[in-house]
Amino acid sequence: MIRQLATVTAAALLATTLHAFQPAAAAPTTCTKTVLPLPAGTAYTDSSVRDADPTGRYLLGYAANELGYQDILWVDGVPRWLASRPGGVTRTYAVVRGGLVFGSTSNEAGEDYWIYSARTDTYRMLKLPENFDLYAFTGMNVHQDIIGMVWDKDRNYSIPFVWPAGGRPRLLPKPPGYPTGNATHIADDGRITGDFGKLDASSFGNYLWTSWNHRPARLAAPDQSGAFTRDIEGLWIGGGYGGEPNARGLLWNTRTGRYTELEDAVADINSSGDAVTFGGWVIDRYPSVLIRSDGTRITFTAATYLWHVFDRGNPRWTTAGYEMVEDRPQAVAYKCTN
Repeated sequence: MIRQLATVTAAALLATTLHAFQPAAAAPTTCTKTVLPLPAGTAYTDSSVRDADPTGRYLLGYAANELGYQDILWVDGVPRWLASRPGGVTRTYAVVRGGLVFGSTSNEAGEDYWIYSARTDTYRMLKLPENFDLYAFTGMNVHQDIIGMVWDKDRNYSIPFVWPAGGRPRLLPKPPGYPTGNATHIADDGRITGDFGKLDASSFGNYLWTSWNHRPARLAAPDQSGAFTRDIEGLWIGGGYGGEPNARGLLWNTRTGRYTELEDAVADINSSGDAVTFGGWVIDRYPSVLIRSDGTRITFTAATYLWHVFDRGNPRWTTAGYEMVEDRPQAVAYKCTN
């Protein structure tokens, strides 16, 4: 049973009305940048924030070390390397309220999947079921429900699943006519966004599960070619469509069924429908912009690329990501006045 089933109808999600932002007159905004520190002795400056918990106490990202790029957690601004195995390479998938991080660490001896607690500095190991052909994990919510995809070896395509906390992984129902897909984000109430396609790549679709037991509802879009979903927060879903040089962003309102089209693809959204753009398919092609739901645009330096936007009123941060300094990424977070 999905947690606190959202009140949203398939009919609403299928609406095709385009609702374009009408930019409002922007009040003066001042943003203060903080360069995030790296662990003592780190020889490289390459780093970035990719995710964060709602409070802003826990920022999740990566930094460079002798193993390459290694995932890192900033706790109240203090960095920690994450690894359950000595000399292992870590990949993380989500951080949630309370400082819980879902990730994995691998070395020559094997691979661990775990949930790390920043409060106790401990790893709780997760055991994959037998004959579980994992393709990828993609996220976790505050209840520790996990999403990802398994691989169908006979048909050579991915199928989305949800792994309820304390339960066993289960395949999510697929929309008719679309055999392969991804689960992209899971909300704290259990709603899941995903993308599906035909095997010949002739058609794509974006979907929202409001129940783990029923087929998802399709999200309207002006062009389904290469469309994707990236995040769901409150009433809002963020994503985009199209390839370079014409990649565009989309914000879906699940209550009204309307979508808003943005100039650039969406990297992240908050529960108010504010979005940060990620600059198109080519990394670093365009600098990020923070776009409030009323159309107000907040720009940063020409070399700033943002991956996370916090809810309004967050006392610590407004947005986070990285900036390019002498052609190298450097993790930063911003606090803006409005």
